[in-house]
Amino acid sequence: MDKELTRRGFIGCAGGLLASVAFAGCAGNAGGDSAKDGAADDTTNDAAAKGSIDYMALVNKQHALPDDWEANVDLVEEKSLLYDDPVKVERKAYEAYQALKKELADEGTFVELDSCYRSVAQQQEVMDEFTKEYGAEYAKRIVATPGYSEHHTGLALDLFLVIDGEQVYLNEDMMQHPEVWEKVHAKLGDHGFILRYLPERKLITGYSYEPWHIRYIDDPSVAKQIMDDGVTFEEYLNEVPENIAGCKIEYGTSDLYAESDIDATIDTIMQEFNSWDGCKLLRFAYAGDDACGAEELAYVNSLRKEGTDEFGQAIVLVTDFHSPSADKAEGTAWEPDTDYEGYTWHLGRTDADGAWELLTMGYA
Repeated sequence: MDKELTRRGFIGCAGGLLASVAFAGCAGNAGGDSAKDGAADDTTNDAAAKGSIDYMALVNKQHALPDDWEANVDLVEEKSLLYDDPVKVERKAYEAYQALKKELADEGTFVELDSCYRSVAQQQEVMDEFTKEYGAEYAKRIVATPGYSEHHTGLALDLFLVIDGEQVYLNEDMMQHPEVWEKVHAKLGDHGFILRYLPERKLITGYSYEPWHIRYIDDPSVAKQIMDDGVTFEEYLNEVPENIAGCKIEYGTSDLYAESDIDATIDTIMQEFNSWDGCKLLRFAYAGDDACGAEELAYVNSLRKEGTDEFGQAIVLVTDFHSPSADKAEGTAWEPDTDYEGYTWHLGRTDADGAWELLTMGYA
């Protein structure tokens, strides 16, 4: 597997960097003159030769890229400071980014482009490679589904920071600078951008908080409204699935797990919950460190399949949900139209880099 492709976020995330892969890019300077060290190279067709695109199009895990998008999107290129290949961005989004970058630089905050446009075909190549090497089930869990990544639009930009002349590009390092991201986010709406993946919105967007991932929607008035209201793009467009609408995640505090670890359990649990036709999720909460110690670890290991690796970590999540109406509840274990509270989910994983496995659920 090409490490550069891995770092570009083809697998397991919206497009951010994977911290385990070493940086192999070239040097850049803070707020450098793009005409000198990374100017946009207009190698695509003229804009007039391209069709129009819908800047408000929603592309996420449920909504695919429109069929004619790649034929119509007008891309420009900029020399990458991190990779051998250039960065590609939709033309108007690139112009807006340049204005945003200049305004930030004038105030002493420096950003550069990391991962932007990537084609559906590129994503499919990675999916095929992982399927061949690891099997379809593993590939589906790890690799972002081709056609369902916002990076296919050319409107999604992953930024990285330049602080005191040093490039800050790994996820965990960028997370250490919330005060810098606050300055970036404060200016997004004025330039037609929104912050795409907000904190505590994993259920809605499908992705954990990514302060570096911004999305161009063209209209600054709408962008400012979304940013001022603190809502996701899905919420603004009224495209939140009914079974999770209004549900928030309670992370609490933990010395065992970061918010991203807890987020990693959500996809696994939601694969099960989404099959419960008519059930509406009301609350999703981490059960706390006391519920995830040695006793719980021994319990989940007692449930693992024979011949599989022993779990090194255990976690318990708690949900409240409302059961469906009588017609949909018929033939299920649920009492119709009833609130179920404190429903627990027990998961284990072999190590901090492994995937969570759902072992059991229900009431203790």
